[in-house]
This record gives sequence, structure tokens and C-alpha cells, in this order.
Amino acid sequence: MSSASDQTKHPFRIRCVCPLMFLLATLAMACTGNYGHLQRSKDVGEAFERHDVLADHAYYATGPEARPTAILAIHRSYTLKPGLWRSLDMTSDLLNRLVDAMTDQLGFTPAILGGVIVDPAGKQAGVWYSFYSRTTIRFEPGNVIVVSLPSADSDPYSMDGRRRPGMRH
Repeated sequence: MSSASDQTKHPFRIRCVCPLMFLLATLAMACTGNYGHLQRSKDVGEAFERHDVLADHAYYATGPEARPTAILAIHRSYTLKPGLWRSLDMTSDLLNRLVDAMTDQLGFTPAILGGVIVDPAGKQAGVWYSFYSRTTIRFEPGNVIVVSLPSADSDPYSMDGRRRPGMRH
């Protein structure tokens, strides 16, 4: 036979455990769902070096204007969250100057990496050109992309290292 105190403890446990389970499920979904990644692409690198401007993309750069550290082009179906990158009215001449400025910093082109920006569903959302391969790419509601500033990697050829979502790579 159960006592009255045993009967009142059970609903209390349910009231405590259910919100805890909901919180854990929400955190697990947040850690896996909204991050994209870079996938290295020789074709993208060559397109930047040919100064091909993608008509259906908006262009951005970071770093000093005379010595950019990265260029990215986001498909117009997405919006880049403002703040970290400066918008560019891209032309083939401007792309030529930017790519040359990046190459002059290193003295050679092979260290500069071209890549595809891939959304969580595996769809191409843009392209990337930089001698850095580490960044975080987050997708927010309304097709908004947040791309953090590039940073050095101990292995610059590790683009698309498939680290856990949300981790800088």
C-alpha cells in the first residue's frame, strides 16, 4: 500500500523532469542544426583568380582595403548579417585588384584557398576566397547568414575538416 507522500512525490518528479528533458532536447538541436561549413574547391579558387564575378551573388571583404584577408560572395537568396564584412560593388577590375593584393601579401597564389559556403542542408550558399580556412558560418531565420572573420589555422589545408557544428574551423 502506498502512502499519501509517495503519491505526491510522483507528480513532483514529472513536473521537474519534463522541463529538464525539454531543455536538453532544445540544447541538442541548437548545437547541431544551424551551422554551415566551408568546403574547399579548386574551381572556386580558379574562378576568383580569373576575376569571374558571379552575377547572382553579393560580394564582401574583410581586412584593409589595400590588403584584404578574405573575399566572400553570398547568393542573393541569402542576406549576410551586417557588421563584420564590408559590402563591395564588385566588378572584374575590382576583383582583379583584390586578388592581386592578396597574392602580393604572400608572394604566391597556392596558399590562397577557394571554397564553397555550404548551408546545414548541404546547399551552396556562397563562395569564399582567403588564405585563412577557419571561420564559423551560422544560418539564422529568414535566410540570414552570419560569417565570422577568418582566422589562422595550424593546417591551412584543413578546410572542410568536418568538425562539430558551431566549432570554428
